[in-house]
Amino acid sequence: MNGKQHLKIENEPFMPLTIENIGVAYGGEAALYSLCHYYVQLGDLMADPEVCFVVVDHRGGQTEAYEDVQVTPYSFKQSNMGIDEESLTFNENGVIIRCDDMMQHDHAEFAEQWLTNIWQQGFLRG
Repeated sequence: MNGKQHLKIENEPFMPLTIENIGVAYGGEAALYSLCHYYVQLGDLMADPEVCFVVVDHRGGQTEAYEDVQVTPYSFKQSNMGIDEESLTFNENGVIIRCDDMMQHDHAEFAEQWLTNIWQQGFLRG
């Protein structure tokens, strides 16, 4: 994201993809990101879907060492279906205090398929 807090990627004919840095966890050791397609319905902004991720980056400046980056989905939202789930709950210090293992597994499976779709649709190609 080159230091930006949010990024909107246009890729017709698909809905734009929005990436936002939404905070930190683990005392600043991890970043929280939202990845979302939004649309407007009756004046309301609708997530279709939104997945939030915890990103822990231990590359230490080695930008190509992707094996040293841990990305874990922790929430899923689908506005038109009234779904708003959190598989990980953080305390005020950004430390995980609860994990719903089954839901987190579902979030990870969905995120893997959705990220594959995003790649195949051309959103992440330079």
